[in-house]
Amino acid sequence: MNRKQYIANDTLALVEYCIDQDVKAEYDCWQDPDTQKGYNFQMDMDYEKFKNRPVRSRFRAVILRKEDGAIIGFISLSPEQRPPDLAIMLLKEYRGHGYGTAAFSLALQYCFDAFGLDKINAGCYEGNIASLKMLQKCGFVPYPEGNEEEEHYLTGLPITQYDYVKMR
Repeated sequence: MNRKQYIANDTLALVEYCIDQDVKAEYDCWQDPDTQKGYNFQMDMDYEKFKNRPVRSRFRAVILRKEDGAIIGFISLSPEQRPPDLAIMLLKEYRGHGYGTAAFSLALQYCFDAFGLDKINAGCYEGNIASLKMLQKCGFVPYPEGNEEEEHYLTGLPITQYDYVKMR
C-alpha cells in the first residue's frame, strides 16, 4: 500500500494511519504497562472494540523507520474543538533511541505548517523523565496554567499532568 507521507527526515517518516495495517501495532502498544502509565490510562478494551472506536484526532500519523519500514510508534494532535495538544506513543522496543524526540520534532513542524498553529501544548505526568526530556529537547517550556491534577489510574491517588507549550 502506498501511504501519504506527511513529513520525513533521513531516519523517520510520519505517514498516513491506515486501520488495516496499523491498528494491531497500536493496540499492542497500548497493552504495554509503560504506555498505560505514560497516559495514566488503563486499557481494558478488547481488540475489536479498539479497532472500531471513533477517531477524534485532527491529525494522526504512524512513525515509520525509513531504513526498514518498521512501525515504531504513533503521533496524534487533539481534536479541533480542543486546544492543540500533541501526543506520542512508541512501541517498547524503540524507546530510548532518540526516535521520540525526532518524531515529535517532525510532528511539530508539520502541525505548525499544515494547521497554521501559533502554539502547541504537550504534557507528561510527574515522574515520566523520558517524556520530560523529550519535551525539553523539542523546545517546550512549562505552562503551569495548564497543569491538571487527576487520580492515578491504578491507585486513585492524586497525580499531576504537567503541561508544556511550544510557540511557533
